[in-house]
Amino acid sequence: MRRRVQQQQLVRVAALVAAAGIAAIAAPYLHQGTAAGGSVLPSTAGPSTSSTVSVAPAAEALRELRALPVSDAYVPAHYDRDAFGPAWADTDLNGCDTRNDVLRRDLTAVVTKPGTNGSVVLSGTLHDPYTGRMIPFERGNTSSLAVQIDHRIPLSYAWRHDAASWTAKQRELFANDQATNLDDVYGHANEDKSGSGPGEWMPANTADACSYAASFVSVARKWRLSIATADEHVLDRTLTGCMSKGSS
Repeated sequence: MRRRVQQQQLVRVAALVAAAGIAAIAAPYLHQGTAAGGSVLPSTAGPSTSSTVSVAPAAEALRELRALPVSDAYVPAHYDRDAFGPAWADTDLNGCDTRNDVLRRDLTAVVTKPGTNGSVVLSGTLHDPYTGRMIPFERGNTSSLAVQIDHRIPLSYAWRHDAASWTAKQRELFANDQATNLDDVYGHANEDKSGSGPGEWMPANTADACSYAASFVSVARKWRLSIATADEHVLDRTLTGCMSKGSS
């Protein structure tokens, strides 16, 4: 009798697991707002860039971190967003601005505006790395704010850590660096982060901590930026912890 009860319990557990799997697969589509006449693009995006980086590169990121210059020097020049060029320029000259390029890359179930050659994203769903939540995106004056483009290293942070001395072209390229510095994230999380470094702000989704730390270091190394002492300490502690997780 006991064996039969155990078998029945296993069947129930298997059914629950299967149901959860189906729900996870369907989740990106449950809140999709498909605009009338819009074009549905094949879903090629997974989670945003920061959440797809594994724990494995932690050792390399730690070595790169320890080679970065650390500076808390005061920068007298006042930060101005305009110094980084117009918001979301088409720096790769593909006919689409950077914001729409990143939306199309990171969202699932993407719907684009007819007649724009896929350049204007109307709707889709984001798997937000910062919170782990599924966030529906719907283009509109206020609804677009639910999904925002985050600079892994904020522009104001970069300004304080050497970008003030760059040329205008360098700053524009940095502001539109899709390869390493830009990710779609939940709007509230982006606003909460603002211009902070890791010493003041880390993702609420602790599963993203390793990826976030590694990518912050990667951007700083690529653009030869210094980092603040407090940020160096948090990044070192985070990446060291990531190595421990990977070896356990």
